[in-house]
Amino acid sequence: MDLLPKVFRTEGSITEFDPSKIFESIIKETGMSETDAKNITELVVRRIISSGIKFLSGPHIREIVCSILSEQHFENERKLYTRIGMPLMDYEELLEKESGTTLNIWINPEKINHSSANQIAEEYAHLRILSNEESKAHLYGDIHINGLRYFNLRPFTQMWDPRIILNNGFPPFYSLNNPFKQDPPKDLISALSQILRWFETVQNEFYGTQGLNLFSLFLAPYVTNLSKEKLKQEIRKLISEINLLPIITGREIPLIKITSSNSILKSFSKLPTINPKGKINDNYSDYHNECTELFKTLIFIFKEISGYNLHYPIIKFQILVNNKFFEVIETNYSNFWDEIYTFKNLFSIDFCFAPYYNKNLEKIAEKRIYNFGTLQSITLNLPRYAYNSQDEEIFLEILHSKVKLCSGILLKKYEMIEKRLKLKHLPCCSSSINNEPLFKLENQDLSFSLVGLNESIKILTNYELHQNPDAVKLGMKILNELNNICNELSVTHGKNFLLSENVSEKAIKRFSKLDLRLIPEGLRKISTNLNREYTNSIHFRNDVEVELFKRIEIQGEFHQYIKNGAIEYISLHDLENNNLSIQEFLNIISKKSPISSINFSS
Repeated sequence: MDLLPKVFRTEGSITEFDPSKIFESIIKETGMSETDAKNITELVVRRIISSGIKFLSGPHIREIVCSILSEQHFENERKLYTRIGMPLMDYEELLEKESGTTLNIWINPEKINHSSANQIAEEYAHLRILSNEESKAHLYGDIHINGLRYFNLRPFTQMWDPRIILNNGFPPFYSLNNPFKQDPPKDLISALSQILRWFETVQNEFYGTQGLNLFSLFLAPYVTNLSKEKLKQEIRKLISEINLLPIITGREIPLIKITSSNSILKSFSKLPTINPKGKINDNYSDYHNECTELFKTLIFIFKEISGYNLHYPIIKFQILVNNKFFEVIETNYSNFWDEIYTFKNLFSIDFCFAPYYNKNLEKIAEKRIYNFGTLQSITLNLPRYAYNSQDEEIFLEILHSKVKLCSGILLKKYEMIEKRLKLKHLPCCSSSINNEPLFKLENQDLSFSLVGLNESIKILTNYELHQNPDAVKLGMKILNELNNICNELSVTHGKNFLLSENVSEKAIKRFSKLDLRLIPEGLRKISTNLNREYTNSIHFRNDVEVELFKRIEIQGEFHQYIKNGAIEYISLHDLENNNLSIQEFLNIISKKSPISSINFSS
């Protein structure tokens, strides 16, 4: 024992070196047999003595144990015994990084702490949650697990029903010991204030997009007897404060969607109305004019923000287009299209067609509260599979194997969030309203998304999607196969597996960068420009010219396989070249195409 150094403990005390503590911790943390644990302990003691080390700490001893576990080929045990954290230099880089002047590069103490904690959480996922095969698939770029740093803690996206606030106040549950609970809002001002507080609160429990469904419909009763200027003032205030959430929370905030209709939807017309102070009477059909006025105000405020030529990265306005949309616009809102044409940034608006949203709309109308979202999404690297197969049938075999691998990861996520809810680590989500869970796992999707359908088809057929009908046919075959797999998984496991559009720019960049390094010869089959990134999901390349209605026809067919909605991006120049206005184009699409959403760009 005289040959062994003292051990400095993290709490500040100094103690004698005790080999039995190493032996006991190895057994406890790795499950190793006593014989193997004793052998490793002896090797550690010999290493320390032979090295002549004069200083030891707990982390230092752990490093030596992990080194010897690796040398003795106990790799799984090393993973279980290792310490997670971040290199000193990486942390100091965060401390020395200069803050930017825009919200997305705003640096403050909370963001520094958040970034360092994220790295620990991601390491934990690789070491403790994912198998070696699953971890390698992500690290090598076969798949991309979106938000891996939040895998163990947070669901992905959620669309909220405004009635949770309008009917119950804030917070809308009683599980927190909070004597300052607010009653259901008495007017529009308090309704918008409570909605904002709700978004501030639940940002800590999700890592992706959040949204509010049917904003103009459910808030219509609160607009009664309010002047137009007062209404504009309050909506302007709400949108401004939502865009300040990054400063309030100290970190980046994902997109927040506000979905609205320009009139009371048919399925809601006979639904009892939630009025100020939570009183329930009349029907929503009595508030058609108020719904239209609120919709007009939202358009005006978004146009106003666009006119400032500022970049607001948080808010997305989704306009629900149904059969009645154009009729109401023509009769009650004649200058709607004039206002839309004056937007400097139409990218903040999606036009969503009702057929793709009818399923959720019906559930919202049927239930007192209906919140839904995506629990987790994993992105598939289709060009990688195509290059590794060079054959359609082998490609589909690889696709099956990767989806099977991903399904196991998604089921782990389901179990993790189920555990978090039981432990109430998600205090809002684990709460109930009138004995109904606020967050229901059965309403959450387990999502497969994809990158590079276009490039995978190019490798397999030598044609891109826009170049040949056979390329389109193969693309549809692949999407149909993925949908069949999702249906089988849903039946087998009793959960909502589906195919969705990829929303991760990081996945696109990772796949493109990794494949450029690992299979540059494969990328040469796709393009002479090796620095070009893969196309997202089911889309054509951005830089190819495809006749407008051919694009819409093909993308519409593809959208039918994206079960929670996809967006097609249309340039205003394409409309000009076809002598079409936005109004004429949307009218045609709403009647003839299965496209689910349209977003316009200048």
